[in-house]
Amino acid sequence: MLEEPTLPQLRERVQRNTERIDRHEVALNKMQMENAEQKRNISEFDRRLELSSKEHDRWMREWRQAMKESSRKFDEELAQSRRELKAELAESRRRFDEGWAQSRKEIKEGLEESSRKFKEDLEESSRKFDEINAKTNAAITRISTEFLGVTGHIVEGLASSAVDEVFKAAGLPLLHFGKNIKPKQPKANSQMEVDVMLGNDRFTVPVEVKANFTKKKVKRFLRKMEMFRPLFPEYCDRDVLAAICAINYENGADQLAHDEGLLVIRVNSENVFSLDPFDEEKLRRF
Repeated sequence: MLEEPTLPQLRERVQRNTERIDRHEVALNKMQMENAEQKRNISEFDRRLELSSKEHDRWMREWRQAMKESSRKFDEELAQSRRELKAELAESRRRFDEGWAQSRKEIKEGLEESSRKFKEDLEESSRKFDEINAKTNAAITRISTEFLGVTGHIVEGLASSAVDEVFKAAGLPLLHFGKNIKPKQPKANSQMEVDVMLGNDRFTVPVEVKANFTKKKVKRFLRKMEMFRPLFPEYCDRDVLAAICAINYENGADQLAHDEGLLVIRVNSENVFSLDPFDEEKLRRF
């Protein structure tokens, strides 16, 4: 028969478990610091987007590989920490249950107090685990949001030199007028900037570039285009069309754009741009 664990021994075991949880929290904080370092690396990468197209492509490949490896290591370390924490909690519970079964006849009178203390300690351990998990999830969400923002700048940079070729290939030759164009004389309370401006002797085509387009963003762009002519009269001596460009279209955002008479440009994982088929007669004039 195993020796009966005393109440101080049980408390000591719970204390050791709490210390292990604290160590895991320190490890997770370290991972969060590493993620902050990744953010700084992303900022440096954004600066280098001003390089030549060939240098830019090389940096894109290296950056993607680094992000992929960093994400993989982070996921592995996070999964390992969670497995270790769950295993330790399970082992603590198992040992306690074994000791309880061996000594329950002798410690019957103190059963309720011991049970209450154990439940409090277990709830505290669970609370700390939930706090760590919440912090980790918040960090992941923040990094994902920042990643989308950086990706949007990358797509915009690529689009400025690629969309005119896409339109030419589709039988709609357009010249590249510029990117990040703002009104020469903006009206009061109006803030508008055209990511890429294209045109020829028949059309002017403002292009809105995003990493990810939702239906809400499509509707916002349509409202934005209602102000185009008053803000950019120098581009309005011809038909004004409009186009959107993105890596991803969520929940039918691309179909909504087609229904509203917008041109839709897609970017695949290899940075290849393509224009969806369109009927010129159905395109909306702003």
